[in-house]
Amino acid sequence: MTQSLTHLLPHYGLLAVFIGTFLEGEGVLLAAGILAGSGLLHPVSVWGTASLGAWTGHLFWFWVGRRFGTRYLFPRFKRLQERVDLADQVIRRHPGTAILILQYLYGARIIGAIAFGLTHLSLGRFLFFEALNCTVWAVIVESLGYFIGEGVIRFFHGWGQWIWIVLTLAAVVWIFPYLKPKNFKRAKEV
Repeated sequence: MTQSLTHLLPHYGLLAVFIGTFLEGEGVLLAAGILAGSGLLHPVSVWGTASLGAWTGHLFWFWVGRRFGTRYLFPRFKRLQERVDLADQVIRRHPGTAILILQYLYGARIIGAIAFGLTHLSLGRFLFFEALNCTVWAVIVESLGYFIGEGVIRFFHGWGQWIWIVLTLAAVVWIFPYLKPKNFKRAKEV
């Protein structure tokens, strides 16, 4: 069984990293970093896949905000236009800082990308700052997982590493639903 798992992880593990980072992937990337530290995934492949997944996800949500935001959101929520205009001024003055801040707030990446799509920020500037930001974000989160995984594997030798890997994956799956921001319901109502 461990041979088939070891054979499948490099292929489907990277697909899971791409899909997970496309959709808000801190937990997925942290788990992938732990697996990379355990020697089951290649660290550079995880980093590249996570960067690309996050970048394409943000580009998609930016497009959703740009394409559908003014048509569906503004007619229903008049006060939203005032807030978007204020955010637009801040984003145009400091796009790199605004993108950086939203990248590291858990649960704000998708909403932030949609919000950037609602502003007058050019697609080129968004793509540039987002590419830099996703690359740095992937390095930081994966490195954290990598060093955790590598340290624990050195501590546990042999079969202990498999127990650690299974427990880590189970913990990520179990904890993930509880990591949603508490203000999410309020954001939907606005």
